[in-house]
Amino acid sequence: MFQLLAGLLAFFYAIVPNFAVAIALLTIAVMLVLSPLTLKGTRGMLAMQKMQPEMKRLQQLHKGDRQKLGEEMTKLYKEHKVNPAAGCLPLVLQFPVLIVMYQVISGLTKTTKGVPDPKYLDKSTELYQALQESGGKMISFGVDLAKSASDGHGSFVAAVPFFVIVALVVLTQYYQTRQTMSRNTQGTNPQQQILLKVMPPFFGFISLSIPAGVNVYFLVSALFRIAQTGAMYRFDPTLKAHAQRHAKEIEAKVTDVKAKPKPAKPSRGSVPAKTTKATPSNGRVTNTKAAASAKRNASRNKQRSKRRAKKGR
Repeated sequence: MFQLLAGLLAFFYAIVPNFAVAIALLTIAVMLVLSPLTLKGTRGMLAMQKMQPEMKRLQQLHKGDRQKLGEEMTKLYKEHKVNPAAGCLPLVLQFPVLIVMYQVISGLTKTTKGVPDPKYLDKSTELYQALQESGGKMISFGVDLAKSASDGHGSFVAAVPFFVIVALVVLTQYYQTRQTMSRNTQGTNPQQQILLKVMPPFFGFISLSIPAGVNVYFLVSALFRIAQTGAMYRFDPTLKAHAQRHAKEIEAKVTDVKAKPKPAKPSRGSVPAKTTKATPSNGRVTNTKAAASAKRNASRNKQRSKRRAKKGR
């Protein structure tokens, strides 16, 4: 595996004699090989999203019986022909490549008693000869890709490009993770929210201590996945239909929000309406002061009637 990646890197370097470009071309080649698995994993992820309501129902139904829940979940996966691990497969396969890439770059820049001694390469390759001439350094665009951001660089200015690469790795990983989760029509669950918050800083932490050449692999692979995801949802019939449904659902929600009448705000200087009460006898709404006045008038009329009656006697 080490000789294979080193040989591919030497092949691309012979086409474009630049270390960073050769690593980028190698990364694209690896991502193209993994593309069928990525497409299958993305389709599996969408199938899992559609099954979420049924999965939640089974979890509630068999809340206290894990064995029965496991059996029912297995039946559900078989019924829908879904592999729950398919969505993670492309990401899992990239980690061995990442480890090998780290070892290859470390081996290519190896020196023995101050003399460059590149590993995994045939001595007749242009890459081997370039490493010999550069003293075991992988300088590309003024940056030694064999060094990491945490290594000593002599000055702040010399260290800036390394930290810029790390920042780009974090940003692209965040965007790529967010792009994937935004396709979830069932809403982002708490686990996904944690993943969105944890994964970019995790990649940033790793990127500080690994060679810049490996970070170039990180960066190019993330950019490739971003473009690949957009292309899959645009051209793949299954994913395209899902994207259209998702867009219609969002449009319907926005329309509902706009259609809801907003409560009228009282204008400045307006007098609030007086509180009214409903009488329990006939349900008519009367003003409190008017009711009190009517009661006093009735009392006066009653007293007048009594006086007239006395005079008539």
